[in-house]
Order: sequence, then structure tokens, then C-alpha cells
Amino acid sequence: MKDSILKKFSPDTFAKWYPYVLATFVGYALSDLVILSIRPSMLPTKAPPHKPPAPITQVQEPRGSYNSIISRNIFNWDGTIKDPLQSKDKDKNGPAKEEIPILSQLPLTLIGTIVHSDAKKSVATIEVKSKNLVMSFRNNTEIEGLATITKIERGLVVFRNLNTNGLEYIETQSKNKISFKGSAAAPTPIREEPSEVQKVGENQFQLKRSDLLKYTNNLAGLLQQARSVPNRNPKTGEVDGFRILDFQPGTIFEKLGIQRNDVIKGVNGEPVDSPAKAMELYNALKSSDKVNLTIERHGKNETMEYQIK
Repeated sequence: MKDSILKKFSPDTFAKWYPYVLATFVGYALSDLVILSIRPSMLPTKAPPHKPPAPITQVQEPRGSYNSIISRNIFNWDGTIKDPLQSKDKDKNGPAKEEIPILSQLPLTLIGTIVHSDAKKSVATIEVKSKNLVMSFRNNTEIEGLATITKIERGLVVFRNLNTNGLEYIETQSKNKISFKGSAAAPTPIREEPSEVQKVGENQFQLKRSDLLKYTNNLAGLLQQARSVPNRNPKTGEVDGFRILDFQPGTIFEKLGIQRNDVIKGVNGEPVDSPAKAMELYNALKSSDKVNLTIERHGKNETMEYQIK
């Protein structure tokens, strides 16, 4: 068997196929050289001619194809178009007329207002004469079943009368407004001599009992020298003191170290949360030897001490 294999791959066998292999290799090399030589002439030398784009033919649908859409009202199932919505107070031939408030005849008296940049936090102090009450109200609150407040401005409150459903307003009376020009009808301010109240320390003062009685005996004149309103806790809505809005210069309030926008919250440890409680403490102070006034100033509580001799 070995001899047959050697005979199959003998040199004579390779010599027989060698010319064919050599001819194939030479032909491949010659064809490659021919292609390399003629390849540059086969490449294009300029761009192909520009062909205009094929025209786009638009197929226009006949109008009848849209009849189902034209005849359908997507906002109303029965195909009818309703009239535009209008206010009850709007005239058909013109724009709606603005409702103008009128002066109210309700038994209400405006004591004062605190106007905040946020209208929801504005407060109005109103006296309800029919019930002999003085209370504070905010926007959109009801006044003892008589009216609902719609707007609070400086010295003015607009509300809707619950009986007539009309807009009405009340404003502060001229006698409640502080005048610094000293008109003839204005009450004579109660002024003390510089020695009546002496400052002996930080938030500490001394005054004579005779001077204290002089002011407490003329309560009407004292109250006309300043304006105050109930102060409500922003979290609970309860009255937690009285805010001093303004007072005439040179009066007892200035001498006692009171500042504008101070909130008087307590006297001798007792909270001042109602007009009745304030009057009760006021009468008790006439015989006191020492008065500690708790006030809120710039968001912080401070104690003012007054020694009475």
C-alpha cells in the first residue's frame, strides 16, 4: 500500500500538472495588471445629467366626502349651536354693568381696618349696634347674619347685604380718624410734663400715682388719642391682644415707650383677649403699685415695667 501512495504522488505526477498551475497563475496576474491599467478610463469624469423630480400629483377629494364632518356638531349631540353664555347682569346690547356699592343702612359702624398685601389677611373691626358687639372680621366672612364682607380697604369695607343681595359699604367716621392738624372740634390732647414719666432702664419707667389717676379719670380723651384694633392669632383665629395702630405725638402712649404696631397681649400676667377683660384690668390698675405690660414687637414678646409711686 505504501508503494501505491508513493507512486500516486511521484515527481512525474507534479510534472504533469505543473504547466496548468503556472498558466493559471500567469493568467490571473495578467488580468489584474490589465484591470489596473484600464480602471482610470472606466471611472466617470463628470456628474450625471440632472433629472427633474417627478411631479407630485395631488388627489383632491370631492366636497361631498366631508359632508359627515360638516353636518356634525362635536359640541352638541343634537347638532344645534347654543347661544354664548352671558352673565345675568349683562345687557344683550352691551357689556355687563359693574355693580356699584351704596352706603349701607345696616346697624354697623366701622371702627378701623388693617389692610394686608394679601387680601385674605386684611382685618376690619366693626361694631354691631343691634347686638352691642365689637368684633374683627376678614374677607369673605359673615357679619352676624347681616352681610358678607367682599373687600377691605383703608377706612372702607364693602359687603353684600344678605337681605337685599346688593353691594353696600361702610367707612370710618370722621370723629374716629386721627387728625394731626389740631382742628377746633378735635379734643384737646392730654399732655404730661416731661417729669411725669421717667425712664430708669431698658423698658423700665416710673410715674406718680397722681399722674396715673389724671389719665385714667379722663378715659374718653385718652382713647381719642390712639387707634387700636383686636389682634387675632393667625393659626387659631382667636383674639390674643390689641394692636396699637397709631397715636398722636407727645401723648402718654409715647412717654410710656409704646410704639406703633405694638400688640398689647397682657397686663400683670393676665391676657387681654377681649374688650371686657381690658376694662376689668384697666379698673384694677388704679390701685396697683407695679404694672408689667406684655407686648409683642416685631414678632417678639417684651415686658414693659412701670413703677407707680
